[in-house]
Amino acid sequence: MLLIVLSWIYIAFTSLNWGFVFRKLLKINDCHVTIHLILGLFLYTIITSGAAFFIRIHIEYYVVILILNLILTFIFKKDIAQYLNTALYTFKAFKIQYKILFGLVFLLALAQSATAPYLIDNESYYIQTIKWINEFGYVKGLANLHVFLGQNSSWHTLQAGFNFPFISNRFNDINGFVFVLLGLLFVEKLHKHETKQDFFLGLVLVFSLFFMQFVNTPSPDLIVFLITPYVIYEFILNYKNISINRFKILLSLVLFLCFIKVTMLVLSVLIAILFFINYKTLEFESLRYTIICCIILSMFLLKNYIISGYLLYPTSAFNVLDVDWKLPKQLLQLYKTGTYQSGMNNTDVTHLNAFETFSYWIKIPKLHGFFNKVYVILLIIFPLFILKIKNRKPLLIIYMLALLQFAIVWLNSPQYRFFFVFIVVLSLQIFISVFKSQKIGLIFIYVSLALSAITLFIPINLNAFTSNNFAMSLSNFKLNSLVIPAKNSRITTTFTKENNSGFEFNSPGDDVFFWATGDGDLPCVNKQHIEYIKTYYHFIPKLRGNGLNDGFISYKLENSEN
Repeated sequence: MLLIVLSWIYIAFTSLNWGFVFRKLLKINDCHVTIHLILGLFLYTIITSGAAFFIRIHIEYYVVILILNLILTFIFKKDIAQYLNTALYTFKAFKIQYKILFGLVFLLALAQSATAPYLIDNESYYIQTIKWINEFGYVKGLANLHVFLGQNSSWHTLQAGFNFPFISNRFNDINGFVFVLLGLLFVEKLHKHETKQDFFLGLVLVFSLFFMQFVNTPSPDLIVFLITPYVIYEFILNYKNISINRFKILLSLVLFLCFIKVTMLVLSVLIAILFFINYKTLEFESLRYTIICCIILSMFLLKNYIISGYLLYPTSAFNVLDVDWKLPKQLLQLYKTGTYQSGMNNTDVTHLNAFETFSYWIKIPKLHGFFNKVYVILLIIFPLFILKIKNRKPLLIIYMLALLQFAIVWLNSPQYRFFFVFIVVLSLQIFISVFKSQKIGLIFIYVSLALSAITLFIPINLNAFTSNNFAMSLSNFKLNSLVIPAKNSRITTTFTKENNSGFEFNSPGDDVFFWATGDGDLPCVNKQHIEYIKTYYHFIPKLRGNGLNDGFISYKLENSEN
């Protein structure tokens, strides 16, 4: 835990420094301290992503960033002192129950960050994605090694810029930092409760039990769960009259979310609506908006092109470029089929018609089926609550976005975590229209945090919630993590050197799941995975050149069928 605190301090100062730079570039004048830090993370993500096109994100990069941080700290020392005093004043102004509340958020997030990551995606591609960026930057055709590596979220690039790979493999703390950071904002809004929407934003912490399972892993989902409610909060409050300053902040946040997770492109609809409704106010900064949008879009497309050969991986849309490292369409389809079946409890439903497929999906057992049912119910009943609200247009737009997100997710991968943020938004908007008492909201949050503490310190069998044999137990806090956090992987398997048709790689043992890679040395992929693709698709990964930095291609075996 102690090392995590030190890591968070470094992340905070880096975010503060680059936040000032970002705001000066976009001429953002007034900004809440927590949002300032998020904007700093955004610029640092852009810088780290830009560097990853050319160099590895390793010790030499960290040294350059440290030097720049020291220079920026000197330049902005007065502003930094002011922001630190503002944050301290905000905390001191809380009533005792809110101070305790934030203290619990901080301590639980800190303890959770010190545990081994729970999410199974961490073992399939999070660790390896970050490791490749640390060792080589963006590698051509990396998706040919493991199709999941083609996703390569910029959130993993950001974590690669904060995990000190030359020191340890235990720094995995960006999500814990963000949870504490946004937790301060949520507690502040709940404390002030000046408007109904303040109540809404503060109540996001009701879902702390769920969010906490994302804290100890660099999952891109958590930042989406936390920032999207803030974007919606600002959209509702500023729907008819938004300042240029506020618009630039929201545009930046939405671009950040889209850069992290392309499925959040639906939020760009809110930005477009705000722009057209407030066009006379905002038109003078149109060039600045266009430039930052083009920068993010270009980086996103170029990253996909380098890693997979497709501009919009995992789709083949705008497939106008032909390079030797492009992932074969058969393997692209394998990825799409696998991710879709993940939303169907890993079941092939191609033989079912639309109604039968939906019926199966809604009846999936345990936690997945529960959230599927909750979302469908919310989509049905939410319009009834909109009718009771005077200023209903913004909420109607939010509802239409929830429907759009469901349609997109349904066609690609109907997993509940891809629409969970709208479960948060719709359910809390209903809650604040029914309950007005701040005390009730506070009780719900305390209960959620208490349950989080129980799952953190007491072993619990999750058989009632999941059917995945690799996710039957949460990671519990251990006393030896008070100083040094747990490793970044839960897999304790033995890795072995393998050679398949001339391709040499490291593989975890037979005791792990099909997509698993864990924290094996590069290149690492499950031998079962390699053999499966070789047998059924007749491809084998192969180096493009003499070294790993040259990237990979999918080599078609000569004795394969056409």
